[in-house]
Amino acid sequence: MTAGILRCAACLRKTMAAELSPSSRLALPVGRGRRSYATEAGDIALYDYPAADSAHYVPPKEIVKDQNAVNSLTKTGVARLRRVVNKHLTYMDDPWKIGKYVEATLAKDRFEEALLLTQTVSKDHDVVVSWNHLIGYQMQKQQLTKAIKLFNDSCAYRHFVVYQMKKRGQLPNVTTYSIIFNGCAESDHPKAALAEAFKHYHLLLNCSRLRANTIHLNCMLKLCVKAADIESLFLVAETINDTHRSPDSLTYGTILNALRLDALKRIDGLTPEQVAANRQKAVDRAKSLWVEVLQKWKKGRLAMTEPLVCSMGRILLLDPNSNAKSDVLDLLQTTMNIPNLTKDVDSDPFNDATMLNIAVNDAPTTKTTHAIPGRNALGLVITFLSSTKHTTVGIKYWNLMVRHYGVVPDRDNWYRMLGMIKVARASAHAADMLEMLPDEYVCDKPFRIAMETCVRDNANVNVIRNAAKVLDSMLRRLRLPDLHTLRLYLRVALITHSHFRRQAHETGDEAVAKRSYGLQISAALDRLWEPYKESYHHYFQVASRRHDVPDGIYNSQREVMALVRAMYKAIVKLVDESLLPEAELQELRRRGAKINREIQAFYLERNKIEPNIIKRAGHQHHQQRSPTPHPAGPDQTTLGSRDEDGCEDLAADFSREPHGDDGDDLFTLRGEWEWDTTKALPKTRKATTGVRAPRASPSPSPSSSSSSSSSSRKVASPANPQAKPSRTVKGRESKSPSAPVRHQRSQN
Repeated sequence: MTAGILRCAACLRKTMAAELSPSSRLALPVGRGRRSYATEAGDIALYDYPAADSAHYVPPKEIVKDQNAVNSLTKTGVARLRRVVNKHLTYMDDPWKIGKYVEATLAKDRFEEALLLTQTVSKDHDVVVSWNHLIGYQMQKQQLTKAIKLFNDSCAYRHFVVYQMKKRGQLPNVTTYSIIFNGCAESDHPKAALAEAFKHYHLLLNCSRLRANTIHLNCMLKLCVKAADIESLFLVAETINDTHRSPDSLTYGTILNALRLDALKRIDGLTPEQVAANRQKAVDRAKSLWVEVLQKWKKGRLAMTEPLVCSMGRILLLDPNSNAKSDVLDLLQTTMNIPNLTKDVDSDPFNDATMLNIAVNDAPTTKTTHAIPGRNALGLVITFLSSTKHTTVGIKYWNLMVRHYGVVPDRDNWYRMLGMIKVARASAHAADMLEMLPDEYVCDKPFRIAMETCVRDNANVNVIRNAAKVLDSMLRRLRLPDLHTLRLYLRVALITHSHFRRQAHETGDEAVAKRSYGLQISAALDRLWEPYKESYHHYFQVASRRHDVPDGIYNSQREVMALVRAMYKAIVKLVDESLLPEAELQELRRRGAKINREIQAFYLERNKIEPNIIKRAGHQHHQQRSPTPHPAGPDQTTLGSRDEDGCEDLAADFSREPHGDDGDDLFTLRGEWEWDTTKALPKTRKATTGVRAPRASPSPSPSSSSSSSSSSRKVASPANPQAKPSRTVKGRESKSPSAPVRHQRSQN
């Protein structure tokens, strides 16, 4: 072998260079009896040099050469790593540089290298900062459960590092305990972390060398809140003093949030009276604590902040007494100088120059002692106005805080504002808010809220126009329309009829009112036709080819079918109640036959996708085809069942799942009912305003159902597959293809 090496010139040069190189004598041999650690057992990755230290330290060429050797020789990686570490320490003797190097190494997930470097340098230097970086790294890796389990064996990374600090003469400082407490507060297992943190916190309180400060106190309080342990929180709060652990705004805010969360969670197995008593107790505790906060704030010993004010405001919303909730606006006026617009104000708040653009990030904050309002305060105001039905001043508060104070609303603020408008039944404001909604917050949710507002505002004669604006905005700003919003739009057209009934009472011409009602429904169906075709093409033809998310695609297909069935029922209503002339119903019959076939095809294939659907006893799934097609005459009054190929499309009977797809799950309120024009015209009250009609609904008859969306009379059609058929043929349920399909409309 030696002769082979000597015959190779390249091998000979490398051997001589390695022998003559002084770096070969710098390697530290593995000493006998030296304790080995579990962190040294893994493979060693490439030893990089952080760019942040390039200005202070440039590694020589021989270190770069050994760096490549560390990467290639994994079996002797530990010895090579020690050699590289010692070469680095030859050029690094400043603890600050070592700490920066350890921090950069941990950023690349090289804990073994950083640990070995810190262990080696701890013999001669005080590198507590490096040890703190190691502890923080292990806390970020969520290794707390394993650390607690192996704490007594000194093998878990986090406690092993702390143990090694004390062993090597590296005494922890206050920052070390801050990292430990904050890491416990961020743990995914807060209850286990709380027990371990309490142990270290009591040790710190009894330590004569170190003193626990407000940072440690706040970390422990935060951990108690996350662990939902209100008793431990008060135990930690008892350690507050006026010297080293004086409470700040974060301390009081954490305690207030703990009281609110505890009152909200303690509801299991309690009566409503007990829940109200617990909430009242929490509010009383918070008020007594707030007295102390105001005293310190007025004396200049405490800074009033927005999170602290909002924490107190949100706990006031828990007060069972609705009149006491008005203290929220008084609280904001006292601490943030926001006027209470529900009362008479002395001057116009928009003329207050001291509050102009006060919420802007670069605005000076030293001129005021009040808390600066922001997004949190805006959300609190909107929540209060929605819960107390003071929605008339909601727009004023929005304009004041957004336009005058300079608050930039976030996603939650926009959605809460739309929710408040929904409570106020202001469909016009909802449509206008959608136009101002930023592009980064555009999704399905705001359009649903706006369309639900139109559903609630069905007594307004302009609600159809407002719903059309919402629909146009959604079709323009979303790549695919939201199917639930489309169903809500159709429902707006079905339940908005108070002005038609009033017109019939005043003029006595019921036929004109019915025709106007039919034209309104027909126009809504025309608006939905193109979005429906686009959605059907996407989910049944384009997206169905994807195999990575089959469940999501199938759920979207069900939403499409829910829209189709709602449209089919609307077409049935127009045909059965003769709300339009026969010439105008021909196109609707053709569309009804088309969507009828699509519904049948989907539910026939559903048993293959959902084989566990509970079938009713004796219920058969079948589809009949007429052996001889019968052309439909011009006087046909049913939904034309003649398809484009001349074949007759017969109705089939399908089993229905527990939660229907035809829109029966839409949220209904009082006054939301469809007008059954086949019955006598119900009485109505005279309108008291010029625009909004009275929200009265006639009493339902004993035979009618409670809501039009869940019709009591079952029809054997795809729009209502749970219906009972009109006749039975040889033990099987079927429906005559030529029989008219009729739905009983209920009036709530």
